[in-house]
Amino acid sequence: MAMDGLSLFAMLQEAKGLLGARVDKVQQPDKDTLVLSCHGSECGRVRLLINIHNENGRLALTRDTAENPAVAPAFCMLLRKRLIGSRITAMEQSGLDRVVSIRFSGRDELMDESTCSLVVELMGKHGNAFLLDEEGVILDCLRHIGIGAEALRVCLPNVKYEALPPQQKANPLTLSEQELSAFDTPRALMNGCMGVSRQTAGLLLPEELESSQRGSYLYETFQRLSRGELSPHLVPGVGPVPFLPLFREDALPYPSLSAAFDDWYRQRDVHIRMSRETGALRSTLERALKRCENKIGAFTGDLQSQEEEDRLRLWGELLLSYQGPRRKGADTVAVLNYYADPPEPVAVTLDPALDIAQNAARYFKRYRKLKAARAYAQQNLGQLKQEQLYLESQLLALSNCENSEDISAIHQELIREKYIKPPTSKGNGAKKSAVPHPLHFVSSAGVDIYVGKNNLQNDYLTKTAPPDALWLHVKDAAGSHVIIDCRGMPDEKTLLEGAMLAARFSSLRGSDHVPVDYVPRRYVKKPSGSKPGFVIFTNQRTILVTPDGDITQRLLPKE
Repeated sequence: MAMDGLSLFAMLQEAKGLLGARVDKVQQPDKDTLVLSCHGSECGRVRLLINIHNENGRLALTRDTAENPAVAPAFCMLLRKRLIGSRITAMEQSGLDRVVSIRFSGRDELMDESTCSLVVELMGKHGNAFLLDEEGVILDCLRHIGIGAEALRVCLPNVKYEALPPQQKANPLTLSEQELSAFDTPRALMNGCMGVSRQTAGLLLPEELESSQRGSYLYETFQRLSRGELSPHLVPGVGPVPFLPLFREDALPYPSLSAAFDDWYRQRDVHIRMSRETGALRSTLERALKRCENKIGAFTGDLQSQEEEDRLRLWGELLLSYQGPRRKGADTVAVLNYYADPPEPVAVTLDPALDIAQNAARYFKRYRKLKAARAYAQQNLGQLKQEQLYLESQLLALSNCENSEDISAIHQELIREKYIKPPTSKGNGAKKSAVPHPLHFVSSAGVDIYVGKNNLQNDYLTKTAPPDALWLHVKDAAGSHVIIDCRGMPDEKTLLEGAMLAARFSSLRGSDHVPVDYVPRRYVKKPSGSKPGFVIFTNQRTILVTPDGDITQRLLPKE
């Protein structure tokens, strides 16, 4: 769930140590996220994460490091100019709304004292972050919104900031026990109190809680939160909450609300970032794959034209042997098929505008065209099927990307394979390729297993693995190359786990009884001039496995 106003209030209680902290670094990893690296006597060195994504929006302290883009966005550059070196003087929430104003005090280029504010609005699809000057004028914002029929307000530089209208709801932190008793259902609590989301309301008022105890429980919980007495928990299927939910034995306690938010959103953030960064590449590959599939369909049809070819050639030869009238104007003619035993009459369709000889030439021309198309299809169909498998493997590799380095490797490969035009800007030449870092797992028996996330890593694994290591790949489908780093055949369980990883990182990951080929690496060869990731192998054996959704977590190496 996205952070609600109550969790935001609790987070600001947890982040009080930031007051007086100095801003050392500003990052904008993506269009929705800001990271302020700060240090202070009360908080030490911490990172303040601000995310305005409609689903993952939050403000929290984070332990995770952010990856900088190659070119910093304009808003990030402005924040660096105005905030680096300044100190945080206040962090104020508007009631229990999801709006926070962070004030900074520093000095400008002339060493005069300067103040500014960063206003963060975590309003779902309307979320935004504004940098305001001392007069409340917008210097810039993450999302620019101009004048339009659907615009509630203008969000552009040099425009006076207009605060969102406050909610016409009660602040639950200030209500008495009697007033809170009136909210007897989660829906009533959500509709009557600001800052309480549907999920939080359901945890505050579970069905198991007796009606007579609901008012006192709500009052005690809200009073503890207002005093800053937090009890952070992560509820599976719901998300982080700053209190201990009743009747939820699956709720996991956390040392801080920030740590709970980190763990809850880490994979979600990676998924969203990878989806954005791979979007253009995915579209390019899907278009190329569609063209390839259309060609395969057309060539498959051409291969089935043998019967039509024979009919056209026969009609042409029969018309040439026809001894009757050869005038134009007839649409059919009866000729004797002397290839049949015994000979039999055949009605041949004619073009009335042509005579018999011209109709025969027309049939021979169509025959030669079909014959040439079938020969061309026979010659190129195998290559097209290899290209289809290559494109499917690239789409699979995109889904395995974990960082920008993985995406860049696929992008550079598609440039080399001429699916993408190389950049026209002049530079110092192509960067030296970094050493690939395949996925590393450890089997239950302690054997290392490596999985390639893309073709670069697949080729690297196959090239560098020892000859007697075991190589695995899903049978007749796109998938990752898997290496079990053993000498000779591994134990049965390690083989099964390696095969399950090969199935998990393949296009058949959602199927049952997936066939996986395995063979010593010495029998795997890469043909000269073949596409990246393409190999041939012999002496393989096959095992059937069903991918386990938890296999990747169970086999991760222990830190």
